[in-house]
Amino acid sequence: MKVSEEMIGAGILIDTCGVVKVGEKVLIASDQDKITIANVIAEACVPRHIEPSILSMIPRKSHGEEPPVLYTAVLKEADVVFAATSFSLFHTNARIEACKKGVRWVNLPDFSMQMLREGGLFIDFHKQRVKAEKIGQILSSGLSVRIITDKGTDIQFSIAGRDAIVESGISDQPGMVNSPPDIECCIAPLEGTAKGKIVIDGSIVLPGLGLLKEDVILRILGGSVAKIEGSEEASLFRKVLKSAQEKEVYNIGEFGIGLNPKCKICGSMLEDEGVYGTIHFGIGDNHTMGGCVEASMHTDVVVKNPTVFIDEKMVIKSGKHIY
Repeated sequence: MKVSEEMIGAGILIDTCGVVKVGEKVLIASDQDKITIANVIAEACVPRHIEPSILSMIPRKSHGEEPPVLYTAVLKEADVVFAATSFSLFHTNARIEACKKGVRWVNLPDFSMQMLREGGLFIDFHKQRVKAEKIGQILSSGLSVRIITDKGTDIQFSIAGRDAIVESGISDQPGMVNSPPDIECCIAPLEGTAKGKIVIDGSIVLPGLGLLKEDVILRILGGSVAKIEGSEEASLFRKVLKSAQEKEVYNIGEFGIGLNPKCKICGSMLEDEGVYGTIHFGIGDNHTMGGCVEASMHTDVVVKNPTVFIDEKMVIKSGKHIY
C-alpha cells in the first residue's frame, strides 16, 4: 500500500523528533482547529505498534496562554507529547511542569499538512544538531551580543550568566522540548540591557501578520520595545501588544539563531524561526527559557541576513555563519 506524503512526515516526527519506542505512553495534545494534524500523527503511530491518545481543547488566543486545568493534568502522565495546537504551549507552566516530570515534548503549533509533505521537516536533524550545539557553546560562554543589518538593525544586549538553549528538533532525553522543523539556538538577554533598533524584514508570527509586506521598526530602550514604526502591519502589531495591557509583553525576551537550511520564511512560526541565515527575537515572556519575565504573550519576529557579534567576535556575516 502506498504511504501518503503526510504519513512520511508524521513518521519523521515520531521516529526522529520524538524517538518514540513501543510501549511508551504517547499523547497528542491538540485543539479543535488542529485535530486533523493530530489524527495524521495518530494514524502514523499504528503501523509502528504505538497506541496514542488524543487530547483536545478550545483553541487558545495567543502563544503562551495556559491550557485548561484537566488538560494540564493529563500532559504530565505521558512519556512523549506531540503538541499539535493552534498556538504554542512552549511558554506555559503546563509545558514546564510536564517536562519537569520527564515528558519529552515535541512542540507543533500551527502545523499544517503542507509542512508534513515538504520543507524543513525533511532535513538531517542529527547533522544540524552538531552545528546547533557548537553555536550554543559560543553563546553560553559569551557576555554580550550585537546585531547589525544593511537595513538598519543595530541592537546590543548582555547575555552574561545566561545559558543558551539548543533546539535540534530531537527530543530524545527526559524533559527535552523541541519544535521541529525549527532548528535553532536561543538565549534570554539579560533583562533591561537591550538597546538600539530592530528592523523586522522577515515575519511577525501572529495571525494577520506572518510574512511581512513592509519592514516594521522596533525602537528598543531599557530592554523593552519603546516604539513601533511602520505602516499597516506595524499598526496591527502595536494593537496586539497593547491589547495585552501588560508592560511585560514588550520585553526583549529571546535572541535566536535559525539553523535549518530547508526552512523558508512563510509566516509559520516553526518554519520561520528555523530559517538558516536569519535571527529572531522573542518579545514578551522568557521565564521558560532562563529569563525572569512572565507575560501572557511571546511573539517572535524574524530578521534576515544579520551580522552577529558575540563579545565583539563576528560569528555571522550577512547571514553566513563563519564560526
